[in-house]
Formats: sequence, structure tokens, C-alpha cells
Amino acid sequence: MKKKKEYCCFCGSRIDRSDIDGKIRDFCPSCRAVFYENPLPVASSIVVNENREILLVKRKKDPYKDMWCLPIGFAEADEEVKDAALRELEEEAGVKGEVLRIIDVDTVDNYFYGSLAIVTYEVKMIGGAVRPGDDAVEADFFPILEIPQLAWTSNEKAIRIYIDLNKDIWSMYDSFRRLFPEIKSLDEISLRAKGKRTFLSDVLVKLIDSDIESINGKLCAEISSAVPGLKSKMDIILDANKKVLRSIQYWLNRKSDTLGIEEFVTTGKEFRESGLPLPDIITVMALSRKSLWLHLVEGRIFTSPLEIYSTLEINNRIIFFYDKINYFITLGYSE
Repeated sequence: MKKKKEYCCFCGSRIDRSDIDGKIRDFCPSCRAVFYENPLPVASSIVVNENREILLVKRKKDPYKDMWCLPIGFAEADEEVKDAALRELEEEAGVKGEVLRIIDVDTVDNYFYGSLAIVTYEVKMIGGAVRPGDDAVEADFFPILEIPQLAWTSNEKAIRIYIDLNKDIWSMYDSFRRLFPEIKSLDEISLRAKGKRTFLSDVLVKLIDSDIESINGKLCAEISSAVPGLKSKMDIILDANKKVLRSIQYWLNRKSDTLGIEEFVTTGKEFRESGLPLPDIITVMALSRKSLWLHLVEGRIFTSPLEIYSTLEINNRIIFFYDKINYFITLGYSE
């Protein structure tokens, strides 16, 4: 159980509680110090192997002793949250990793630790061997659709988001393998798809140019369904989405991988000033990518399995482009 402050760390007087800035906070009546309770940064990792099994660890200590969870832990002072995720992954599960993208940002009030800001990343395993570490008694892979009950509800939420982001791609990969059983690896498929990819990139550029309002309309519908509380912020969201789509269009024209993407620092500041919570912004960016993908599917720009796979490869590249955008938006938001 998290202990409450009793004495001021500055003057030693007994701490009182007072209304400060419209919220009840710890307050020292002697030296007038206010103690703000900011969320503690926590990092967790989603590591999924080629068999669509997810890496979990069984906790050695309270809270939630003997329950399974994602590799998770607190970021230390002067440590970036993504670096904390990789450190905890290696310490708890013996795995060296590489961060691929942010999956979720969640804020929770925990009975043991207090207020937490939990950032979950998708991480690629690049070394090490799965073994329980200092805070775990077991570490193992589980089928991602058959996981046990987890200690942290934020972990369960992040995994649901991860599954939702990948289920269409998994379905198409499976369909492709059924159509071409002689192909033993995705690398072989990639070689066949190379020629199609350039053509479909050009088609996508033109599609964004002509249908940008329609794509924005799909995003508006997705937000109204998934996050109805953001309806009052729709204008700033849709303006930002147009900027995202134009950046993707510019990038697909092979003019630059990064030119102009730093402007999303300003977008992050505008989101913060408008009062949009950062977890909702991450959700909006995921819905933005989903609405673009749905427009591609409905537009039927591909007709063969090879074109479907080529489009999936383009989509995977767009995922990483969105991750760059998320990074600069978050950077601007936190300034």
C-alpha cells in the first residue's frame, strides 16, 4: 500500500491537506510547500513471435504476486521510457529487444503505487533467451488469443489494441499462404511483390489526393464510434489528419522519408493547448491509419493476392511512418 506523506521534507512540519488550484493536495502550512502528485512513468513491452505467441512473465512480488503480465517496470530518473521498456524486458524475461512503435498510453490509479502513466511498446526480439529474471518466477510465450488473466488491466487493454491493429494483416497473410503453399517464407513473397509495390504506391498517392475529404469522413465516423467524447475537438483533429495524409503522400512520392515530419511537434503543442489528453491522441492516430486502410480496401485498388500482399507491405511501412509522427506529436505535447 502506498504510504501517505506525514511530514514536510523541507521543514519537518506536519503536512495538511488543502484545496490548491481546485484540487485537494498535500500542503505544508509552515513553509507553504505544495506536494503535487504526478503520475509515475511505467514502461511495458509486447513481444510476439512468428507463431503469434506473446511473451508474459509471472510476478515474483506484490502487488499481484504469481499473476502473469507483460514485462513491465518503472522508468528511472533521466531514463527515456522506451529505454526503460527494453531494460525491464531484459531484466525480467532475459530478452534483448528493439522498440518498433508505441501501442498505447494509459493512466491509472493503482492501490499500491498510486497514479501511474503506463506506456506500452511493440518490441522486436533481437537477442537473448527467454528466462525469468529478478522480478519474475516464470517467463513464457502464450498464444495471443489464449492468454491468462493479467495482473494489469492496462496490459490487457494494450494487447487488445495490438490485436485490433494486426488482425486484418494476419488474416491476409494466412490467406496468401493458403493460396501459395509452395512459398515457405515471407521473404519469398516480398520478392514477388517488389514490382507491384511501386505501382500501388503511385495509386495510393493519387487516391489520397482525390479522396482526402472522404478519408477524413471515415476518421470522423471512427472517432464518433470509438471516442465520442472527442466530438467537440473534431475540427482540430481533422485538420491534423489532413496534414498527416499530405505527409504520407509526399513520402510515398519518394521525395523524402523525414522532410517536414518535425512540423508535428507544433501539432503536439496545438493538441495540448486544445485540451486533448495524450492517450486520446494516440488513439486518434491509430484510427487515422485505420480509416486510410479502410479506404484502400473499399477502393479495391488491388485485385490479386500478390497485390494484396504488396499493399500490406506498404501498410507496414506506413505504420512506421505513423510512429515517427506519434513521436514528434508526443515531443511537442510534452514541451
